[in-house]
Amino acid sequence: MDNNPLSVSIARHPVFDDKRRLWGYELFCVGQTASPRSGNTEETNVAISVESSAYVCLQQVTESGRKIIVDFTEKNILENLPYALPPLLAAVKVSEHVCRKPSVMDVLRALKADGYLIAVEGFSGEPNYAPLYQLADVIGMDVSKMRKEDLDTAVAPAAEYKAMLLALLVQSQTQFKLCQESGFHLFHGPFFKSPDQITIRKLSSNEALRFKLLQMMEEEEPNVALFAKTLKADATISLRLLAYLNSAAFHLTQKVKSIQQAIALLGWRNAKNWLRVILMADMSQNKAAHELVLLSAQRGMFLELVARDHDFWGFDPESMHLLGIFSLLDALLSVPMTEVVTNLPLDQKMKEALCREPNNEYLPLLRLAQCLEEARWSDSEGMIRQLNLDGEKVRTAFKTSVTWAIELEVNSAHP
Repeated sequence: MDNNPLSVSIARHPVFDDKRRLWGYELFCVGQTASPRSGNTEETNVAISVESSAYVCLQQVTESGRKIIVDFTEKNILENLPYALPPLLAAVKVSEHVCRKPSVMDVLRALKADGYLIAVEGFSGEPNYAPLYQLADVIGMDVSKMRKEDLDTAVAPAAEYKAMLLALLVQSQTQFKLCQESGFHLFHGPFFKSPDQITIRKLSSNEALRFKLLQMMEEEEPNVALFAKTLKADATISLRLLAYLNSAAFHLTQKVKSIQQAIALLGWRNAKNWLRVILMADMSQNKAAHELVLLSAQRGMFLELVARDHDFWGFDPESMHLLGIFSLLDALLSVPMTEVVTNLPLDQKMKEALCREPNNEYLPLLRLAQCLEEARWSDSEGMIRQLNLDGEKVRTAFKTSVTWAIELEVNSAHP
């Protein structure tokens, strides 16, 4: 048995409804202690970690009325761990086979009576599992490899129950639309990271100003005074920056009254990190903007940390941060990445990586980040070995980036 101390963070995958509105999150575990099976902390630790209040953003999520889906084992359920979560907003996810144990079914019925949602992972349609399907509020199916006819065949028997149908691992916008047509109600997977409907359009004056600010921020010797003056022309961002620093989180004794004072108090590096996120969020044309911006921030920090920990690659950590944080701008703006990169303060190789040009030296790390975000543990372990990276350092970098992005989200949640 592994006696190493467990160090985990709770990350989340967004779940959207059929209008692409955020319905809630499925939680998953990111840890430093590798399991022999997956190379990452066992996902069943999510229940234990949430119960011990390890998930720093749980209150914020539930206060917004979003649902959370948490995976529980039979043992977790018999130990009544789901009761650590708030009723009405928490979905207790179980596998079909729990139906075989009357004691587990009794606890699930009690949870249902107490206001908890029951989510079933997988749907085989076996008659023996009917009592669990009848109890379920959500039935999830892996649709990653399903074609249209497969989707219709899978949905037909599941639709006989009153549960909402959750399409898991939706790969693309095209597959999202097929699942939508087949009758699914909820959608999970990497599809939201790709643009919904690419349009060739001219950037608005506000978008152009934000790109100008991004370019000024990344100059080798930035003129902070000129930057502050330019930022003042954007009333929305200026007000948000002042509100951010004047919030209770900073415990300042005097009100911050100027942009230059705000930047000085934050420090240039912290100001850049915050402003990048806010500028991108305000430019977004996507309904999933909040999740995309959070994921961009997380990806940027992950790539920076990996570059710092593996200096034999010779990659500049700050440039890798930019690569990650800009890597979802096409989805945020609904503009082709080839158009987006013309406005970005990056060298040509970085721009080629963003455009997914083959044989680009930065592209493998970008793909590794995506693998980890989607909890594709076996794929990510293979990539770590292929790239000759230190697996423990990569897992630690990912865990740190998840925690950092969530803290950034919490601290930036001011008008």
